Amino acid sequence: MRFVIDQQLPPLLAAWLRGQGFDALHTREAGLRDAEDHEIWAWAHNAEAIVVTKDQDFVQLRSARGGARLVWVRVGNCDNPTLIARFERSWAAVAERLRGGDDVVELR
Repeated sequence: MRFVIDQQLPPLLAAWLRGQGFDALHTREAGLRDAEDHEIWAWAHNAEAIVVTKDQDFVQLRSARGGARLVWVRVGNCDNPTLIARFERSWAAVAERLRGGDDVVELR
């Protein structure tokens, strides 16, 4: 699976996903630092990447346009170690749902 990490999440998350054996880029690494949501969505669709985001706008894009899949991070504001710890606790279930074909997976 390939992932693109949205702007409001830290680049550290892309590094963590790479450490888990996935292909992952932060929007900065993908040349999308200042891109609008629809541009990130189009890039993800073309790259067959799953968008990892906290932004509810992507849920609406998925509903309206289809295309890319997403992991919707429903965790409140927290520091990077807390965010990564949440991913570590939940990732096996999230990855299993993605492998099963779910289009939107919430990480809480």
